[in-house]
Amino acid sequence: MSSRRADASMSLLIDLTTHAIDEGYERAAARRKETSSDLAVAPSPRRSRRVTAMAVGVVLALAGALFATSWVATHRNADAAKRARKDLVNQIHTQTAQGDQLQQQLDDLRAKVAAARDAALAASGKGSTLQREIAELELVAGTQAVEGSGVEVTLDNAKDTSNPDTASLGVIYDRDIQAVVDALFASGAEAIAVNGERLTTRTAIREAGDAILVDYRPLAPPYHVDAIGPPDLKAAFLKTQTGTLYENWRQVYGLGFSVDSRVRLTLPSAAEPVVRYAAPLPAAPSAQPLESP
Repeated sequence: MSSRRADASMSLLIDLTTHAIDEGYERAAARRKETSSDLAVAPSPRRSRRVTAMAVGVVLALAGALFATSWVATHRNADAAKRARKDLVNQIHTQTAQGDQLQQQLDDLRAKVAAARDAALAASGKGSTLQREIAELELVAGTQAVEGSGVEVTLDNAKDTSNPDTASLGVIYDRDIQAVVDALFASGAEAIAVNGERLTTRTAIREAGDAILVDYRPLAPPYHVDAIGPPDLKAAFLKTQTGTLYENWRQVYGLGFSVDSRVRLTLPSAAEPVVRYAAPLPAAPSAQPLESP
């Protein structure tokens, strides 16, 4: 009996030493640990959706603010560009009108000076001879307005430039006007003007962007090249390589090109050339004083 009691006591001590905590408490502690771990790793689905919605709202708000700021900046820049362009166009029109007015005053003063000079030279025989020489030189230099019969060559862009492969062939460039002018002079033209701008040996025909400049004055199409010359000037010009080429381009690419005879043309005078260097002719006679009237 005492031996059984001793064995029971020894078994209880071993069980207490091996399992210090009751199994029920141990299972409850394990369940609490698993629950707290699940809460830390996997948050509530409702809270997760709320956080995601807030994040999306913040992103959308920032994107909207960015787009609004960009639109306002672009709108302001576009308005500023329109105002600057309008001011620039107004300045161009104003300066062009002032330039035309000054040119008209210059032409009037030049005509008065020429009239006074001719009156003074016509008072003597040598003066009359000198007057004729001056008139011939002014005609060659283009500083005197001239009238006479001739031709009018019209150049214009093609009406249909939708085909990108041939669009450039239907546009008039500065080299086109240069080629026509050279061909007219080669055909016997004595004086030429492009859209009212008289050409001289010092005239520049060039491009600036989409504009064609003649002596720094912009011209707009159609371009009218007026030439005074002999009666067969039209036929001679059409026989040149330039005339034949542009006639073909008119038929193939729709380029604006026509040549018309004119019974009477009036070409204005060109600006006075600026003389920077001068030297006497090798066989020039010594200067003689003009006879008094």
